[in-house]
Amino acid sequence: MTAPPDRLVVGAVIVQHARLLAARRVHPPALAGRWELPGGKVDQGETPEAACVREVREELGCEVRVVRRLPGEQPLNPGFVLWLYETALVDGEPVPSEHDAIRWLGPEELEEVPWLPADLPLLAPLRERLHDGEPLPGGNVGGAVRIGTTVRRPTGPWSPAVHALLGYLDEAGLGRIPRVLGTDARGREVLTWLEGEVPDAEVSCPDDILVDAMRWLADYHGVVRGYHPAGEMRWRNHTPAIAAGEIICHHDVAPYNLAVQERRVVGVFDWDMAGPGQPIDDVAFAAWNFVPLWRDLGIPEAARRLRLLCGSYGAMDPSAVARAVVPRIADSIDRIRAGQRAGDPGMLNLGQVGEPDRTEQSLAALRTRLPGIQRALSES
Repeated sequence: MTAPPDRLVVGAVIVQHARLLAARRVHPPALAGRWELPGGKVDQGETPEAACVREVREELGCEVRVVRRLPGEQPLNPGFVLWLYETALVDGEPVPSEHDAIRWLGPEELEEVPWLPADLPLLAPLRERLHDGEPLPGGNVGGAVRIGTTVRRPTGPWSPAVHALLGYLDEAGLGRIPRVLGTDARGREVLTWLEGEVPDAEVSCPDDILVDAMRWLADYHGVVRGYHPAGEMRWRNHTPAIAAGEIICHHDVAPYNLAVQERRVVGVFDWDMAGPGQPIDDVAFAAWNFVPLWRDLGIPEAARRLRLLCGSYGAMDPSAVARAVVPRIADSIDRIRAGQRAGDPGMLNLGQVGEPDRTEQSLAALRTRLPGIQRALSES
């Protein structure tokens, strides 16, 4: 400790969804209207960590847990020293009692408020901490983080094509998709956050989520049939040209790419795999993931859920979809391996979780079950 306890001030860095909590002073008059981090002086016999927790409780009426002390210190007048502690909110919502306002500030918003002079040198390292974001579940290629009401994702050569597609869908009124807001200081795409829970991909989706997802997929296919982009578009895993009878498929409609509230689909994300294909390509991939055909459910249940999936989508023969699953997933395996050989970071991330070897094993097992599923479908 470089300062005696009675000359030490602690500040709480409270971060939620990669936004920093700031509070506006009301006294003394010379500092009124300025913004600061919550905190205060360390009492005699009190540890800095305990002081940080106490000050937040007194000023904001909530409980935090100290995660770690941040490097460095900031000299204050007269003769005090400020230490910062990263904290996690563990109980209650912040409500100001010694300040007249609070704000959650993202990395691009830190300079929207007038800070106390002593806090200004702290903004640069805090901005970098906020830019790291909150890692998100779901998706399979990784790299997505949440910052406030936005999602930040790495871009690639395919991003302009995906952004143009999302813009068209938004203008066409297709709901439950992210909107593109631009790029951030780290060159990542900025998308709107879709509020909801990501279903557990290891557990079969309830029937109502399966039904809702397939109805959305049919709506998407209906809207995207009118999409005819001018010129060549570079997609992640597909040829630029759209052949006759093809549309721009999502190519990754699965529970891990859904946001769900109260057993209804409220968002479909992770569009990086989008590209030309036949509608049955999306439906077959959905069957692999939503039935799910990658798991042995027993032949009667697999056939039932496959019929439910196709009936919810509409005008799609379950037997034809069942036949399409093996070549569709085999193609996905080939593309993952090709991406890994080419050094695609997203595909390399899949390798870290055992893909595509794991999918290849599941596909081999499906091949042995598929004749039985087809017989069950023909008998219904």
